Amino acid sequence: MNEDDLFAPYVKPDPDSHPADIAARLLELEEFAHLVEGEASIDWLLRTAPKVKAGREILGTCYLPSVQGDLKDLFEWMLAMLLGRMPDFLVVLDQDYWLKVDDRLREILVYHEMLHMGHAVDRYGAPRYNKETGMPVFCIVGHDVEEFTATVRRYGAYSEDIRRFIAAAGADMSQGDVF
Repeated sequence: MNEDDLFAPYVKPDPDSHPADIAARLLELEEFAHLVEGEASIDWLLRTAPKVKAGREILGTCYLPSVQGDLKDLFEWMLAMLLGRMPDFLVVLDQDYWLKVDDRLREILVYHEMLHMGHAVDRYGAPRYNKETGMPVFCIVGHDVEEFTATVRRYGAYSEDIRRFIAAAGADMSQGDVF
């Protein structure tokens, strides 16, 4: 088995439409200052087969590419073989979606996945740093809202998370149009 066979379900993006180019522009936004300050390394792969979870197609997933235990060395070696390094974040995007959508939808997907890239905090809410290197400890940030449309239809904006989400949806969208 050669390297191409080993990593067949994943491919590196085409340099002419690489998500890293979009990410580089987005890193200038305030919401990603922690990634710039922490010198976060981000790598991107495209998944060649669809991924479905709970009946929904998954267009992208952001990972902290770390494994604990006996497989740690093997996992790090495999990523180093594929990417040339062990990144702080690994984002895997659906190749079919990436290739068929326009630049605006690509940017939305990259932005969404980058919002999952957080700076970990301690139990008091203070940013965490690695004691040896002084660099930030990164984490994966969950979605702001996890709810069914039917629940909101039946019970309304019963939580602060839902109220913030509805307010954002009703805001003047021309401010957010960066394309």
